Amino acid sequence: MPVRFDAPLVNPNPHGLYGVTQWTDEAVPRWLASGVQVRPHNYGGEGAFGVWAAEWCGDPGDELKDGDRPDPDTTPFDPITVWAFDSCDPTPGSQEEVRLRVRQNMRLLEQVAVEREIAARLIADAPAGPAPADLVNAVGHLEAELAKTNTTGFIHASAGVAAAASAANLIIRTGSTLKTPLGHTWVFGGGYVDGLGKALIATSPTFGWRDEVAVRETISAENNEFIAIAERSVVVGWETAVASATLT
Repeated sequence: MPVRFDAPLVNPNPHGLYGVTQWTDEAVPRWLASGVQVRPHNYGGEGAFGVWAAEWCGDPGDELKDGDRPDPDTTPFDPITVWAFDSCDPTPGSQEEVRLRVRQNMRLLEQVAVEREIAARLIADAPAGPAPADLVNAVGHLEAELAKTNTTGFIHASAGVAAAASAANLIIRTGSTLKTPLGHTWVFGGGYVDGLGKALIATSPTFGWRDEVAVRETISAENNEFIAIAERSVVVGWETAVASATLT
């Protein structure tokens, strides 16, 4: 018989969505089922701002300082429930292994699944953008649109874009964070590989709500089986999706 070796546990990808999201410290309350509605405070103020064009000490004419507050009734961000399953015989050693496996499956697979789920919302929220032939022009467009807001944000992209971005000198490493030339944060998600494809989406920073991972277990006497399920609910949202670009 071969010698059995248990592979050591590895950590999740630090360059995905979870590593840059600002997570709330409070436990997720019961209203999670209805999602989270983010009220904007940093974007959408263009309708309540202007440049005074009347002459100094002159007749203002039709010049007025007036405007509208951004609509606070944004579409709620829906909750996502993720889970992991494992089972084995009910001996004490097997039970501990089952618990370990469901927790590790959650650690490694949760972020990718959430990224894949929210990719459709990213595409739906972002204004339609150009289809540049190369990555440099795509990033240039996103950085220009972010610059108009006078804020730094996130650029969400498939992990498959990272190599080309590095070759084009579009990635600047700051500690464990990857930045664009103008200081925006790259979010290279494994779930974006299928979820976003060739689309790049620029957003404001992301916020997250999640409860603790709950491990629920039972023994099936009929099948001599110990079963465990790890699960939790997650909401990830943002103030605004600023721009998009889709590579050809």
